[in-house]
Amino acid sequence: MLNRKTYYGIQSLLFIARKKSEKLTPITEITESLKISRKFLEKILSELRHEGIVRSKKGRSGGYSINKDLDSISLADIVRILEGPIALLPCASHRFYESCKECLTPDKCSLQDALVGVRNDTVHSLKSIKIQDLLTKEILLKKDAVKAKRPTPYQG
Repeated sequence: MLNRKTYYGIQSLLFIARKKSEKLTPITEITESLKISRKFLEKILSELRHEGIVRSKKGRSGGYSINKDLDSISLADIVRILEGPIALLPCASHRFYESCKECLTPDKCSLQDALVGVRNDTVHSLKSIKIQDLLTKEILLKKDAVKAKRPTPYQG
């Protein structure tokens, strides 16, 4: 599950991208739209700026803009920047691998094997979704050109 920081990071990028101008988006516009604290958003945008996703300018005419092509920013990029590993356990992580202290035979662990599969599928899915894709889908949903996918309630 995405944490609030990542959710707001993605929503901030979408808000900035919707502006479609060379003009910088003031942080107050973003905080008012998303109804989050300035301090929390500054922390999020600072991390995204550090990784080159956004750029910023301080001062009266300052604000934020997207620093990369929207087709090159994937959800996997954002999740890794704001949350860290995508894997459910450290032993299933590719970039942040750590063996489990409790596991006596990691090379024979069926849980690790299963969760590596989950991690790989999740990373593949997140890498395939770009910020531009979300903007395009948003337009199609507003025009009722596509139907939104919704989860099927658990029937237990």
